[in-house]
Amino acid sequence: MAQSIPAKSPGAEIIVYNPATTEEIGRAPLTMPEEVARAVGRAREARAAWAARSFHERGAVIMQARKIILNELDEIAALVSRETGKPSPEAIAMELAPALDLMQYFARKTATLLRPRRISVGLYWTMGRSSYEIYKPQGVIGIISPWNFPWATPLAEVVMALMAGNTVVLKPSELTPLTALKINEVLTRAGLPENVFQVVTGDGSTGAALVASGVDKILFTLAPISILAAALAI
Repeated sequence: MAQSIPAKSPGAEIIVYNPATTEEIGRAPLTMPEEVARAVGRAREARAAWAARSFHERGAVIMQARKIILNELDEIAALVSRETGKPSPEAIAMELAPALDLMQYFARKTATLLRPRRISVGLYWTMGRSSYEIYKPQGVIGIISPWNFPWATPLAEVVMALMAGNTVVLKPSELTPLTALKINEVLTRAGLPENVFQVVTGDGSTGAALVASGVDKILFTLAPISILAAALAI
């Protein structure tokens, strides 16, 4: 059954507060359901060209993004700290460092992880038969990410979905939208093609609109290997 999505005023914003000090630190758009649908449509149009790129080409973008993060480590950690209230050293140790390792791993290893795998067909091989497990991208992946790890969790999901050849629309927590917008900025500067990754900031109505938009898969908080499996069709 279709769910109704509460109407919001165009131009509405989310006010972002530092939970440690209660001061306002920024604002982000409250994305309307119709704009969420348009973002998914743009992602679908961009999907084929991105999926056609080699693992090496996709990995080059991820590694360039990783280089940008390393160069701006303290700045990004400060942003995460302001949005979550966690100390900057904790943001580096628990969010940025693991994400950097994951980016390097999947940029270099996805081609091996997703190569076609021959499956035994028993005695049927004597009849000239063979069977293979072949991985293909799902299409457009919707991600709804939590507030407590606003950098590591969505970035891990985004990287694996992109490396598998999908396009992505991310809806971050309304408590930490600025960190998600920073992820978008980094990937754009790294050379990711337009509309391959988009961020739609907003509240529960924005998340509901993403779920109702016809994306091919929705990701929440998952373990890394589960994320990679969820981003693929066999």
